Amino acid sequence: MLLAVALGLAVLAGAVPWVPAARVRAEGSAPQQPPSQDARAAILVDAATGQVLYARNADATMPMASTTKIMTALLAIERGDLQQVITTSQRAFGVEGSSLYLALGEQRTLEELLYGLMLQSGNDAAVAIAEGLAGSVETFVQWMNQRARELGLEHTRFADPHGLASRDHYTSARDLATLARVALANPTFRRVVGTREYRMPWPEKNSERVLYNHNRFLWHDGATGVKNGYTSAARGALVASAQRDGIELVGVLLGAHPTGMYRDMAALMDWGFARFEPLPLVQAGERVGQVPVRGGRQDSVAAVAAYGARWLVPRDEPAPPVRRQVELEQALQAPVGEGARVGTLVVRVGDQVVDRIPLLSAAAVEPLTAWEAAARAVRARQPWPYAWGLALLAAAWAVLRRRRAMLARRRWRRRVAAFDPLWYAFRARDPGAD
Repeated sequence: MLLAVALGLAVLAGAVPWVPAARVRAEGSAPQQPPSQDARAAILVDAATGQVLYARNADATMPMASTTKIMTALLAIERGDLQQVITTSQRAFGVEGSSLYLALGEQRTLEELLYGLMLQSGNDAAVAIAEGLAGSVETFVQWMNQRARELGLEHTRFADPHGLASRDHYTSARDLATLARVALANPTFRRVVGTREYRMPWPEKNSERVLYNHNRFLWHDGATGVKNGYTSAARGALVASAQRDGIELVGVLLGAHPTGMYRDMAALMDWGFARFEPLPLVQAGERVGQVPVRGGRQDSVAAVAAYGARWLVPRDEPAPPVRRQVELEQALQAPVGEGARVGTLVVRVGDQVVDRIPLLSAAAVEPLTAWEAAARAVRARQPWPYAWGLALLAAAWAVLRRRRAMLARRRWRRRVAAFDPLWYAFRARDPGAD
């Protein structure tokens, strides 16, 4: 009892750092089931592979609130120029909800508006971006839905660039996790959503406009992003990402308590990092076999994996069996360039196909010359090419012999026609006689 009290006082005084319970369990064994959440839908995935570690009502369509702005920001980065100057219109100036407080006619670069969109969650910034890039909000929304179809977001539909709409504006936890994974692969997006504080000049007031990130999860251990949101219809919505020990996880909570969702997400992340560990499947550049090549100076070329892969498996449990199957392209014919696609490595963990990795040639293979091909055929004792070679040589020798006889006969006839007595006295036999 006294020890517990002393330890508690030490923690409060800062002498002993506080360690979350899930982190303490990570050193031993993590619970199999994740902690409970208040959210109506939840999912936790591996950011690198999309592997689902936990899901509950993940495909249920629900309002998404300001997590909409993940798609708005991604499209702005993909289609716009960060230094493009955008003027605030009447429609952007008058939008309700969370705001960057843009003045009517205020000019900002797209980069500044992106920080206002993702940190301050500015609805005015969302409309300004949409109008500045697409000419109208309606056209930009069409872009959003088109990009959603390209990403395979089957349970997502956008009606505006900020998330204030309700009935015709929805998504699912699984779709949001997929969208976040794609967006985080963009360095500019990752930089923006990982920023806690941003300052931009404010010439109208001779000062700076300081933006603080509304995503409170960003202050948790290893957090890297991405976006929070709230409306009365959606309740709390949170898309979060965190990285520890080389593993990055993406979590989504929809229909959650607007303040408790940060605690629930932190507990879910702690559970994921404590429960799972990486199982290496293949290394980048690893040689996985030889691919035959026809007509080349080498009979085969090494096939190497285009990139590395791993899979997350539960700790303290037997690792599932890993099977790797090489699927080759059609028969390769020289020349083959270095880095050319030569096949696919299909990786299975248990009965599940977890990746299809392109296989590339480790070196270039130059084609054989005609003489090299003939010499190889002889060395290989292939009868048909050898027989054809002998036949061609015999035919050439017969043609040369006949031509020499014809030329000798012509010379003899020319001498006869000239009637040289000395030559006639000592003439040779007629080359044309039997």
